[in-house]
Amino acid sequence: MQKNKIKAVLQTGGSVLGTCITDCFNPEIVMAVKAAGLDFFFIDSEHARTGFDDIQNFVRVAKSAGVVPLVRVPQAEYFFLARTLDVGAMGVINPRTESVDEVRKIVECMKFPPKGRRGYGLRSIVTDLDFKGAAAEMQSADEESMVVIQMETQPCVDAIHEMVAVEGVDATMVGPFDLSVSLGIPGDFENPVFWRAFDRMVDACNKVGVAPGVHFGNTRMLKRAQDHGARFLVCGTDMSVLLNGFKAMVAQMDVRADEPAAAGKTGGYM
Repeated sequence: MQKNKIKAVLQTGGSVLGTCITDCFNPEIVMAVKAAGLDFFFIDSEHARTGFDDIQNFVRVAKSAGVVPLVRVPQAEYFFLARTLDVGAMGVINPRTESVDEVRKIVECMKFPPKGRRGYGLRSIVTDLDFKGAAAEMQSADEESMVVIQMETQPCVDAIHEMVAVEGVDATMVGPFDLSVSLGIPGDFENPVFWRAFDRMVDACNKVGVAPGVHFGNTRMLKRAQDHGARFLVCGTDMSVLLNGFKAMVAQMDVRADEPAAAGKTGGYM
């Protein structure tokens, strides 16, 4: 399996920056991600219409471009976790992770025996037709694939120290909207309750060498999270970047007699 550059950076205490693909499922967008200087992206199959063919097409381009492709699965089930890796994803982000038992299940589904129970199915999208033998390929896949758990609920906040201590976890990713809803402060990212939960996650990660992370919709909030210790950094989505770019263009060009349409003032999810 190709070397996972962001996993190596995170293991040495560094930071990485990526974005989310959730609307524009043309692999050509990977070249823009590469040209912009981002380290990785994750394809959203929790909320978006993503199929396994989309994932494999994106992976093929990403590996050629030297960008790390990750995928957020719908939930912690073997057929999502293992098959996502079988079509080439170099890591999986699991949403709404809430317990130590769930984390153990995720790791077991993503790792080969004896570390887990993943079934052997390494095709050319993983090996690049450079097969080095089953044992070597399984070891490489275990070493290079990433396990990322999302902190999005109060139960996860409560158990985060035990959850990140499970062997095999590489990073966390706070889902700020869902977490704020669970904490009873929907969308209030200025509330100290949110940041106390965030800091608890960072502390838990730092104690066991796991990279704390977050997905925010803008660089202002992402920089704030970075100041709090986040290192696995995700900013915006494909559509929010397009929207903000178009809005900036319109704002800078005085070519309209009437006021721009109000639709899309703040975008949608991210």
